[in-house]
Amino acid sequence: MLAQDMIDIPLNSLPVLKLLPGEYILTTNCETLYYDENALVTDEKGSLLGKILLALLDKDIPIRELRSQIEPCKETILKDASALDLIENFNGHKNKNKIVYVTDKDNRLIGAISCNSRVMDMLFKMKDFVFFPSIFDALHEAVLIIDHSGTIVYINHAYNSIVGASGAKLIGRKMEEVEPTSLCLKVLMGHPPVINKMYTIQSLQVEVLANITPFYVNGKIQGVINIFRNIHETISLGSELEKMRDAATTLHNHFNGSKALPQAFNDIIGKNKYFRQALVLAAHVCTTDATVMIRGDSGTGKEVVAEAIQKCSSRKDGPFIKVNCASIPENLLESELFGYEEGAFTGAKKGGKRGKFEFAHKGTLFLDEVGDMSLTMQAKLLRVLQEKEIERIGGSQSIKVDVRLISATNRDLETMVMNKEFRDDLYYRLNVIPIFLPPLVRRKDDIPLLVEHFLKIYSKEHDKGDLFISSEVMNMLISHNWPGNIRELKNVIEHAVILSEGGMIKTKDLPILFKKNNDSIAPPIGNGEAIPEQVELLEKQIITKALKNYENKSDAIKALGISRRTFYAKLKKYNIYE
Repeated sequence: MLAQDMIDIPLNSLPVLKLLPGEYILTTNCETLYYDENALVTDEKGSLLGKILLALLDKDIPIRELRSQIEPCKETILKDASALDLIENFNGHKNKNKIVYVTDKDNRLIGAISCNSRVMDMLFKMKDFVFFPSIFDALHEAVLIIDHSGTIVYINHAYNSIVGASGAKLIGRKMEEVEPTSLCLKVLMGHPPVINKMYTIQSLQVEVLANITPFYVNGKIQGVINIFRNIHETISLGSELEKMRDAATTLHNHFNGSKALPQAFNDIIGKNKYFRQALVLAAHVCTTDATVMIRGDSGTGKEVVAEAIQKCSSRKDGPFIKVNCASIPENLLESELFGYEEGAFTGAKKGGKRGKFEFAHKGTLFLDEVGDMSLTMQAKLLRVLQEKEIERIGGSQSIKVDVRLISATNRDLETMVMNKEFRDDLYYRLNVIPIFLPPLVRRKDDIPLLVEHFLKIYSKEHDKGDLFISSEVMNMLISHNWPGNIRELKNVIEHAVILSEGGMIKTKDLPILFKKNNDSIAPPIGNGEAIPEQVELLEKQIITKALKNYENKSDAIKALGISRRTFYAKLKKYNIYE
């Protein structure tokens, strides 16, 4: 709760002298309330100058002398100060004659708080609790606390905006009078805590998602904390998302991987079951304007799928604009997306510049690596999605944009949302239709098809004629884990094509690092080496193979049957880096 929520003496009830230009004084309600022996003095703009003795107003004192009698007013607090700041301002004890005056950041007087108000009485009680909830004012969720008697003792600032009612008016009242059916009272009576439960505040007819938990002091229940948020927008977005996911499930069930796809999708290489299911879903959402998010590891082909969606959509004749959010510095990303006006900043082009949203008007904007976008940019992107308009940097005019958005990321957005690294409201806006592309390690049956495809491309590009791949090389390609996915496979094939001789790609043509990570564990035969050297070579090959076959080192150590210390000693001895 902030100081502005606790004002119990409005401005029009205060004894105020307004000092006007030309040394005129306007008296306002001086006779209304005499909380103490002083009157306040403000300038013509309402900024607090100080205070003056009320007794001086009854004497015939010249205006200029009266100005000299104004004393600074120390009992002030900013309107957005916390409850804890207010308690400290009252010096931690009640004084019925004391008043704290509330001002805004420009020192304009807006009201006052008396120490004997109901709100302050509750705050003094709260000060004795083990936890003083001043930190709750930093939360976006509403916080309401009742004590062991069911009295409302604290409500934070966010409560007002979430439920649309003043929380300060409720402090000091019994919860059973305000909300007889409140779940807080049930928890206070011993019912289990409430976790993520949706219910309606009957007195306000506001739906909230609540977490209600009792708190204890010395083993005895002292009250209940209710933390909740208005979920109207969340419900709306969640409902939209659920409908889209139901439609996606229906599509998955109705169409299988062999279903004929539009030509743009048939040009994408792959027959793997899971990959084809992703393409089927993409092909059927492309006929709508639904927002799509393509999920998958780096190099799985997210941009290729995004282009195929664009080519099959009703916007196929419109522009397809691509932006990689991870490759553009944060201070430049805003101008890249929204553009800027002439003179907006040093170095701005004459005449300004259009942003990617404007270039994508009536078409599709593809935001790659959207998970790398800062929280500040996330908020600005959310506004564009909600308002369907942008404002250039340095400009004051809103520009309407008609853009279909496709985003992509290799990040774990769900974890980022939980860690407050990605906005949940933007997550729901972007993740309406999620399309998951499997990594290459899960679609190894596609590797021969991809190899053949890239072989044709690079054989022609480098004028190598007809090329073939030896069975040994193909086995190595299939057994590799491909952390770089299709992009890595593509680079390996181009490297091999360039170095190949005699129409056949052999192991010698593969990149050195690739061969190092894919040594066969077959023991060397007949090479004339002594037994110790052969044993060491075989040991190195076995360890390398184990690292490749298991996801982590702990599993590899267990499979090898050696100690962790021995394992790491071998890695160092054989210069194995994984």
